[in-house]
Amino acid sequence: MNEGRSFKLALFDLDGTLTKERSAWEYLHRRLGVWEGYADKFQEAFLQGKITYERFCQLDAEIWKGMKVADLERILKEIPFHDGVEDLLEYLRSRGMKLGIISSGLSLLADWVGKKYGFDYTVANELRVADGCLTGEIKINVHYDRKGEWVQDAKRQFNARNEEVLAVGDSTGDIDMFQMSGLSIAFNPLSPRVESLTTFSIHSGDLRDLIPPLAPHLGMPKTRKD
Repeated sequence: MNEGRSFKLALFDLDGTLTKERSAWEYLHRRLGVWEGYADKFQEAFLQGKITYERFCQLDAEIWKGMKVADLERILKEIPFHDGVEDLLEYLRSRGMKLGIISSGLSLLADWVGKKYGFDYTVANELRVADGCLTGEIKINVHYDRKGEWVQDAKRQFNARNEEVLAVGDSTGDIDMFQMSGLSIAFNPLSPRVESLTTFSIHSGDLRDLIPPLAPHLGMPKTRKD
């Protein structure tokens, strides 16, 4: 029997990987009625190379200036998750793995998800808050295509080598995670390039579908109940 290798750390993208929504930013804009003809133009300008990623994020954050942070948190908690999140995470924990989220989305969502599902590590971009309201400023921790520095940080924290890291994502923004891991999975990949850079890919609405192809790599549980 193949008992698999020893993995210490599983790192996940958040938007579109754990959640059904591809972008928490866009979800908020749509819910607040400021996407069409407004925030979507910022995204278009960024994709066309007319503005930097930093400027793109700043323009998005300015839209929400003055809003109560509690209102944004309430909207973000509406975002649906893919089926099977808890089962997949429990499966990975049973193999002795620590769990992390590295997201270029919003820390308001990432921190909540981290607490809800018991993640050991979370990092995302932080909207500035004063007196319970958004200031229109943002601290960019995770650049959309520079997740590697946070992979390194998580590896240091949990004393893991590249070959002991599992990465799960869906987009080109996750390529750093894929390349710095011993096992990589594209969950509903957004492009053939993403699919080609991972160990294997899964197209599904249920994260439990990752468990069968993972099993040969991860081996038996670290602990068992009698």
